[in-house]
Amino acid sequence: MTAQEQFLLLLEDAAPPGEALILTYLENADALILGYLGESALPEAPRMELIRARIALALYNRRGAEGESMRTEGEVASRFEPMDGLLRLYLRPFLKARAVSLLNEAGDG
Repeated sequence: MTAQEQFLLLLEDAAPPGEALILTYLENADALILGYLGESALPEAPRMELIRARIALALYNRRGAEGESMRTEGEVASRFEPMDGLLRLYLRPFLKARAVSLLNEAGDG
């Protein structure tokens, strides 16, 4: 099942958004995944389509709150995180350890 099909299935909306909008949210999800993983291409994995769909859906559900970290309307307060913990758990298996050198560049350390 493609990420677009999974997005629509998870959305369960009687009037789903148009295909162009869904593809835009999937592209935004891809950019978020690549930035989080520090990669230039998405990992090849069967569950990556589901992860893309879930992140795109999270972004879609937060539309109108872009750039906000908190909103209060009357007695209702909402907090927004860039990427919630569940989505980070989905991506954890794809994170790669990064090696850093503790020696200085001149090599005299």
